[in-house]
Amino acid sequence: MSGRATALRRCATLLARGCQAQLEREAGAAAAACELGLSSTGRGTAATTLPAVAQRFSTASPARLHSATPQAPADAPLREASLVRDDIGDALRGEAEAFPLSDEEAAAAAASAAAADAALERLAGQHLVPTDAIATLPRGQSLRQEGEFQGQSWAFETGKMARLANGSCMVQAGGTSVLAAATAQAAPWSRRDAYQLQFEVEYREKLCAVGRIPSTYNKREGAAKEHEVLAARRIDRALRPLFPRGLPFDAALFANVLSADGSADPDVMAISAASAALMCSDLPWAGPVAAARVAVLPGGELVVGPSVAQQEAAALTLLVAATAERVTMLEAEGAQIPEAEFMRALRAGVEAAQALVEPQRLLAEQTGRSTRTVQLSGADPAAARRVTEMVAPAVEAILRNAELSKSARIQALQEAKEAVLQKLRASGGFRADFARVPGSGCVTQADLEHTFRALVAGTLRRLALDEGWRCDGRGGIDVRSVHCEVDVVPVVHGSALFSRGETQSLCTATVGRRGEQQKTESLMGGEGYKRIFVNYSFPAYAVGETSIGGMRREWGHSELCERALLPVLPAENEFPFSLRINAETLASAGSSSMAAVSGGALALADAGVPLKALVAGISVGLFMDDSWDGACGELAGAPVAQAGGAAVPPVGRYELLTDLQGIEDQTGGMDLKVAGTRTGITACQLDVKLPGGVPLSIVEEALAAAARGRAKILSAMEAALPEERSDSSPTFGSLTVPAGMVGRVIGSGGSNIRQLEEEADVRLDVDGDSGRVAIYAPSQAAYKLAASKVQDVTGESVKEGEVYRGTVTKLFDYGALVTLADSGARALLHISEISPTRVRSIEEALSLGQELEVMCLGRDARGMRLSRKAVLARADAQARSAEQVQHSGGVDADNPGHSSSLSSLPSPPLIMASLRSSLALALVLCVAGASAYYKGDGTAYSGKGNKNHTGFNSCQFGTLDSKWETLYAALPSQVFNKDEDCGKCIKVRGTEPDAPGKWVTIMVVDECASCEGDGDVDFSDVALEKITGYNWDRKGIEWDWVDCEEETKQALSTQKSRKMLHA
Repeated sequence: MSGRATALRRCATLLARGCQAQLEREAGAAAAACELGLSSTGRGTAATTLPAVAQRFSTASPARLHSATPQAPADAPLREASLVRDDIGDALRGEAEAFPLSDEEAAAAAASAAAADAALERLAGQHLVPTDAIATLPRGQSLRQEGEFQGQSWAFETGKMARLANGSCMVQAGGTSVLAAATAQAAPWSRRDAYQLQFEVEYREKLCAVGRIPSTYNKREGAAKEHEVLAARRIDRALRPLFPRGLPFDAALFANVLSADGSADPDVMAISAASAALMCSDLPWAGPVAAARVAVLPGGELVVGPSVAQQEAAALTLLVAATAERVTMLEAEGAQIPEAEFMRALRAGVEAAQALVEPQRLLAEQTGRSTRTVQLSGADPAAARRVTEMVAPAVEAILRNAELSKSARIQALQEAKEAVLQKLRASGGFRADFARVPGSGCVTQADLEHTFRALVAGTLRRLALDEGWRCDGRGGIDVRSVHCEVDVVPVVHGSALFSRGETQSLCTATVGRRGEQQKTESLMGGEGYKRIFVNYSFPAYAVGETSIGGMRREWGHSELCERALLPVLPAENEFPFSLRINAETLASAGSSSMAAVSGGALALADAGVPLKALVAGISVGLFMDDSWDGACGELAGAPVAQAGGAAVPPVGRYELLTDLQGIEDQTGGMDLKVAGTRTGITACQLDVKLPGGVPLSIVEEALAAAARGRAKILSAMEAALPEERSDSSPTFGSLTVPAGMVGRVIGSGGSNIRQLEEEADVRLDVDGDSGRVAIYAPSQAAYKLAASKVQDVTGESVKEGEVYRGTVTKLFDYGALVTLADSGARALLHISEISPTRVRSIEEALSLGQELEVMCLGRDARGMRLSRKAVLARADAQARSAEQVQHSGGVDADNPGHSSSLSSLPSPPLIMASLRSSLALALVLCVAGASAYYKGDGTAYSGKGNKNHTGFNSCQFGTLDSKWETLYAALPSQVFNKDEDCGKCIKVRGTEPDAPGKWVTIMVVDECASCEGDGDVDFSDVALEKITGYNWDRKGIEWDWVDCEEETKQALSTQKSRKMLHA
């Protein structure tokens, strides 16, 4: 190759390496530039630089580079220049040809080439025939291992399904089966830039697993539901700590519920199925792992593998995933469970889960597979040493500066990294990734990133372990400063701003109707509803970024907040409303989910929700000795059973960190989130980053540290709440209405409730069984208004003995429906209470729309009783009394303002008249207020028409007179006397608004043992229909004893009189 081509190739290579400084140094050969004819005059100058040369070549058009015209301009590039342009293109694509190397580079390249040649020769001499048991397994057969879990057999099978995946396993327990498949795809180029594990999990439950068809339009399941996403996150967190650090390719795991019969939890089985699938694959993974769910019942009983009903009633529900030695995942929710009780359940769960570890190891050994050899991503060791020497002092100085905020610390670290990059470029030590030579000491961008990340993490660990120093100046057990405010947002029901250090969360609480609860559906729990639902959001501006996403993370933190707050809510029958918490992360410097828990509790308290206690959340982290400096390495292949059983590094020095910052969370070994009250834990979640998992003893120690930190936060939260609530604060209360008035409060289709809510701006909930009306109002005034309107609707605001003005709105044969003017209450004015004289027809006395005054005589089981007769009697008595006073001469005519000593005394006739008037009024009120009738419910015989079946057993009547053949009844045991009452008669009429209202004479023929009240009567179906208008159901009645013959005579006389009148 000519010297010119060599120089240009050298230029292209250095340009690809980014070594601009070296290019400048080598640009002094002005003669070469002139010879190439690259100046504007065709004769170059000493000022021409090689980067400019390369730029000219890289931008030259193909027509000019390959022109064959003999008369080409003097400044056209030479023929060799086309080769250089190709070299530059190749360099930019990572396909550069050989170029002159330095002695160090040449030696390192020769060693790498020799190793590659040896590997190729070794592969060429091997017969690539499948040797694992699955590859040679006949179709339809499988490898199988069984284990016992809490008395139930669990079967692990592989090789029969999903054979094209890297590994698959089906786990079956009873009628529940879950299939898991693991896959991994190596990238077509080296993934040295893989700074973290690229691992995704998908968990799906389809209704075909329980023999159902989806009710959607297209009859298929759509996107993953919330509970499926949360189950996938749990599987991910259980498996992730066991992958090797620096795995350079993407991995995924799919778990599909094939069938479910309720005998086992599919989401718990999915963790063991996923672990077995990875164990049977060729992926390097340090499993196996298994999971178990534990419940602590209210009596303290521990149940492993609880049913859905037991989980709902439990004081603590805990899900834990563990290897044979350590814990990899933990989730729990409890009703303020003490730490000691929590640890008792956790130990039981770990012990139960470890029973499923050995069957997985045996199944992996049975496959005969080996893991693939993997070149782990990381920095070149020589490059890592070079970068560490250059930047370690600056990194330590930055991390020791406690005055720096999060953003300032990030900026300082970024500037330190940029300074190293500039220094490497200036010294010629920087390379593009495709041009790197391992062991040469030259640094690529990936080398710099890996080393810098490892250096920051290592410095943080060293300072914490050696000196107890944290980058913000705190000690290991210190909590950042806490600031709380409530009622910070107008209009909403409740709001709170919670700040801890630089982390800030704005939470609002909204109280809704019972019908606004969030609907849920799962294979195990079926359809259900959530009383409280949290919407946790983490916008990009919270960390000063511009990206948008993170839906799965937001769902996970929302569910954690719900589990933390649910145990302190009042019982649903006491507070029958739905609750929504919107938790907006305004700034995040670590533990934003725990800030949402604390802020959510304050918002609920500000909204007037009667919480059992305040809830605070805190996180605890872990730093352990770790000598990794970010350097890459090779993970040799090994039998899967041996790879899975790799020894876990022993526990050395460690430091627990209370109230994690973001940088500590990213570089630490675990993140234990604990929420609870002063009494105990309400929710817990463990995320593990430490390779191999976390020992149980460290988890127990971290729970104690969380309890101490939680108490400090609760003190700040309690101080933020006002001692007395103002009149404008939201208020909750309840009142009870008569059972018969519940329907009136609700109205047709809930119309009355909706009207009351709109008029008073409140939330109402009515319990039809107890008559309890719960009211949630945004202020004291709104609560009083709503309570008064409810009392108006039910008539509770109407006082006994008071006179009210009303309007006749409906007429019946037995009375009129009157609506009172002031309250809007409605009640029946019975025909007997309309006038002191007998009213033969309701139309003769009243008309629709007529206004009149009525007196409230009190209430009975069916509501308010009104009387117009009492008002007329009182008015008549007052008029007669006034007339007597006027004609008594009791006023001194000469001095009207004073009564004379003699004339002021009323005369005896006046005294008697007044006394008679008072006695008459009292008698009217007494008679009107009391009733001589029995009152109760009327029902129908179960044996219709058969007088010797069910009925007639007491009186032993045979055939009755034709008049009583269908009009008979049985009296309650507490009233019926067999020796005296058989064959007697009663007169009965219905008291319901739609009853005919006429008296019907009935013969007593039996005893009703099932009648509860003294006024209850069991009729023949014909008799009940004649009395109430219905031949079934339970209807209100009133009755009294009558003479059978006298009633018959009176009825015949009345019938004869009507015939005569008609004639």
